[in-house]
Amino acid sequence: MEQAPPQLINDDPGKEGDPVPVVPKRRMDTGKVLMSLILLLLIGVLALQVIQLRRLDATQEDVVALTEDVTDLKPLRRDVDILGDQVAALDGQIEAAVTAAGASPAAVPTQAADGSLPPFEDSANDAAVLGQMTHATINGTDYYTNTELTWSPDDGKARVWLIWAHWCPYCQAELPDLDGWWIENNSRFPNVELVTITTAIDDTAANPLIPYLDAEQFPFPVVIDESGSMSQMFGTTAFPFWVVTDNTGTVVLRVAGALGIESVDQIFAQLETMSAET
Repeated sequence: MEQAPPQLINDDPGKEGDPVPVVPKRRMDTGKVLMSLILLLLIGVLALQVIQLRRLDATQEDVVALTEDVTDLKPLRRDVDILGDQVAALDGQIEAAVTAAGASPAAVPTQAADGSLPPFEDSANDAAVLGQMTHATINGTDYYTNTELTWSPDDGKARVWLIWAHWCPYCQAELPDLDGWWIENNSRFPNVELVTITTAIDDTAANPLIPYLDAEQFPFPVVIDESGSMSQMFGTTAFPFWVVTDNTGTVVLRVAGALGIESVDQIFAQLETMSAET
């Protein structure tokens, strides 16, 4: 039996009628696919890490910037705290003012019917000064000249009044200084008068009054207030006690305690300027 001759496969697929070669299908390499997937997974993990590192760097930069901002704000916070303290103090003052405004008339110190000034408490909130009160007419006798004197609020004379006690050590220390200063400087103040009133006399106390006055021979008027009524007219509560009145008799200052000659000189100078301008 004869066998059919084998058919040759034509390498030229363009000729019509030629048989089409059969190419066997390649089997997929499972190992390579798996390795590709692992590689892609690793690349994805690395990409995520890079993104996280960039985010972390940005977060750290934000933290540094925020820290610098907080540092810059520390002086502002200090200023805010100071302003808060000032506001709190102002609130307290406003509250005090409102309370005073709503207080009954009996609670607010007023000038007595006889012209007496209210008892002195402190210079910062002196009712006599804030109320622009005027001193009453004062009558007395100068110890050294035995002259009857009258000091009226409407006589156009500004005055500095010193109320003192012979047994007061602060008075004893300040009066000699005032003595020497007045002798040298009274000509500078033609529009201002110095008047002193000695009160609270105690014959049993040290430094008896009359021998003290005779020994000192003060160059300014000294009126002896035996009853204490004159010192009461000025609202005296301590010694020495200073009262300053302008040329209308209005109280511009009350001070309890020794002033010192420098302060006395300044008060006289300012009062002289005010009086001369008026």
